[in-house]
Amino acid sequence: MKFLYIFLVIILTISVVGIVFLPLVPKVANPEWGVSFAKGHAQYLGLDWQVTYQQILDDLGVRNLRLQANWNEIEPKASQFDFTDIDWQITEAAKKGAKVTLAIGRKLPHWPECHEPDWVLMLKPWEQEERLFKMLKTVVLHYQQNETIVRWQLENEPLFYFGQCPKPNRHILVREAALIKSLDSRPILITDSGELSSWWETAGPADVQGVTLYQTTYAPIWGYWHYPLPAWYYRLKAALISPWVDKTIISELQMEPWGPKSLIDMSLAETQESFNQQTFRDNIQFFKKVGFSEAYLWGVEWWYKAKIMGDTSLWQEAKSLFNPS
Repeated sequence: MKFLYIFLVIILTISVVGIVFLPLVPKVANPEWGVSFAKGHAQYLGLDWQVTYQQILDDLGVRNLRLQANWNEIEPKASQFDFTDIDWQITEAAKKGAKVTLAIGRKLPHWPECHEPDWVLMLKPWEQEERLFKMLKTVVLHYQQNETIVRWQLENEPLFYFGQCPKPNRHILVREAALIKSLDSRPILITDSGELSSWWETAGPADVQGVTLYQTTYAPIWGYWHYPLPAWYYRLKAALISPWVDKTIISELQMEPWGPKSLIDMSLAETQESFNQQTFRDNIQFFKKVGFSEAYLWGVEWWYKAKIMGDTSLWQEAKSLFNPS
């Protein structure tokens, strides 16, 4: 009984705080839609990553992209940089008049989260940090005059302990942000868990706060888990950090299955237990209730894979979103 009383007091307190602060983040009626694309994830799904990317631009008509320059891909050997693949992606985006948010750093989207080259792992911690800053400077200078890139994403959920990564270090993150700002004037997006973090630590060094929005996850201990969080939960947290950032966006909106096996090992029927056409629609509607100005959908590579496997429903649903009649 005592626990229930405490719980009700907490809910009442949050509700009162929400009434006061929510007006600081007014809802946006017509948000911008984008997708996150990763060459490596497309390859993991057995796709031709360049064909997939061109279909995203040409068939879906996506014009806002979150791309990533994985460290192990752009500097496979020490001091030997190769921007061929990410240059191609940005050039193709430019041809269509698309805008790119480029994620750079050590920890970027997709497992194992940290994508450093093997040679970096052989170095001492202080040497790894030194090489990280050298890599960041090289990437920013390489794209300094590229107008297709409209902002940088620095790391991915850098202060959320997840993946095969070193322990989160806010001091290093602040120094990374300072380095980028000393080299380039474009805004910096820093991301955090929408559900499991407060966003306070990342808001400080960020110009734009990015957060995840997940409705259904899976864990071996309890199976499928549906977050019981209301839309105002995200807007309240955005309001509380609003003095420190220009805006808060959804940098990763769940649009891909999450189940007991890896994605490539699940049948279409199994993937549809956690994500299908109706889930796609439901997640879009939930985001609209949140009311942020931008959302980058997570799972575009899977939509194309499902299409090839015979299920075109997700791809068609996305087309109607990006190209409404």
